[in-house]
Amino acid sequence: MCAIPIRKEYWNLQPEDVVPQFILYKQASGLSDRTIKDYRKMLKLFFLRHPDSLDHPRERTMEFLSAYKNPSTYNIYYAYLKVFWDWVQAEGYFKGDRHPLDGLHKRKPRGRIVQLSEKDIARLLSQPDKSRYTGLRDYALICLSIDTGIRPGEALQLMPEDFSHEKKEIIIRAEVAKTRVSRVLPLSDPTVQAIQKLLTVRPWKNAPIFATETGTPYSVQSWSRRVKAYGKKCGLSITAYHLRHASALLLLRRGADAFTVQN
Repeated sequence: MCAIPIRKEYWNLQPEDVVPQFILYKQASGLSDRTIKDYRKMLKLFFLRHPDSLDHPRERTMEFLSAYKNPSTYNIYYAYLKVFWDWVQAEGYFKGDRHPLDGLHKRKPRGRIVQLSEKDIARLLSQPDKSRYTGLRDYALICLSIDTGIRPGEALQLMPEDFSHEKKEIIIRAEVAKTRVSRVLPLSDPTVQAIQKLLTVRPWKNAPIFATETGTPYSVQSWSRRVKAYGKKCGLSITAYHLRHASALLLLRRGADAFTVQN
């Protein structure tokens, strides 16, 4: 990857000059609010640790990435920084003879396969207190996650109009989908019933399906903490995202046995 000579008027640019322009470019490209937020967070951390990175892009990038030993974390930051530096290069802001990531590659993740049995799922579903709104919400959200493998960030942006009780389906709108392509997810009867019950007890009409107890959006971080806590209570080490990848995601498609076990 060859560097593009920097134009003379850009020699004194600072991160606060470049980062807002990059964010504006990504917003114009149609990225989701969640992804934009992640870019802001990552670049803020990067330039906080290495404020002179625009003057020493390759050295500072390698120093930053060297701090991350976990392959998954390393790969996330690698991907974000590559997009940023590619844009910097294309805009002619780049300093240096080599691309900051030239010769560096993503690492092979160690990976963690989450195996959940029907009894594990039943124990997990028994944790939320369905006599309270928050417990009913979490129960319905676990049902949806296990039933469809939906991404947590997509599930938490669903609105009541995206759900069809009659058709037994959920629509993932393009602006919500990570791939920016809409899709329809069929639902099992227990998931339909859980979501329908949740919607009937809520006082809000224009809040996301899985809102907080005050009707505001429920964050992925908060949901992940809840799943970890539920898992810990029943001896499982899981996160919200693990529900998407677990081998048990298809169990409900084969007869909803987990719900039978739970009841």
